[in-house]
Amino acid sequence: MQAVQRVPIVQQVVDNLKQYIISGDLSVGDKLPSEASLCEKLSVGRGTIREAMRILQAKGFVEIKAGRGAFVFRTEEFDKNDIIAWFAENEIEVIDLLEVRAAIEPLAVKLAIQRSTSKDVEKLKQILADTDEAVERNDVPAIAELDEKFHSFIVKCSRNKLLISINSQIVHYLKAFREKTFFIPSNAKNLLIPHGKIVSAFVEKDENAGSQYMIEHLEWVRKDLKKSKDPDAL
Repeated sequence: MQAVQRVPIVQQVVDNLKQYIISGDLSVGDKLPSEASLCEKLSVGRGTIREAMRILQAKGFVEIKAGRGAFVFRTEEFDKNDIIAWFAENEIEVIDLLEVRAAIEPLAVKLAIQRSTSKDVEKLKQILADTDEAVERNDVPAIAELDEKFHSFIVKCSRNKLLISINSQIVHYLKAFREKTFFIPSNAKNLLIPHGKIVSAFVEKDENAGSQYMIEHLEWVRKDLKKSKDPDAL
């Protein structure tokens, strides 16, 4: 016989909401009921609902948008075989994207360091700090969003309209890649050091170092792509 275990209220709410999300009645992008509605239906307080949502977001099932509520981010259980299959099927397309990024982002960071303001640098530091926290709690949707935010903000700071336009197209195609790659813990952790180096180049106003750090960063992304097809990486 085994001792009877009490399941914490928050975990019960997480399990309940997760079952609701994967039941088949919802689609990605659907908005979940409001906090007040969930409190009433599940007979728990707002604090419990918020903690449950935070856990579900970290697990990649929901995306919380400030002032708008919680939205379905994923409707299926995480399956590492699906992740491996996705990388195998989309490797060529992702490599194409990385080649384009390797051409424009070192230039973008060089121009950005030349043209950025102290306010821009502080914002970049904050994005880095937020990313560090997201990696610490393994919040995959947040990591993906912050990685996009970091790179796009650098391009924006270049003040080059053509680079900004090209990047906006790349971001669209990179969305699926970012949503998949950061389910692999090592890939999520591997972005912190290079992002930190790039921020340091902004602080020191060293455009050549910033460009070199970006080149090295994107090369690591390419290496992570190759490892993402390995079952032992998940």
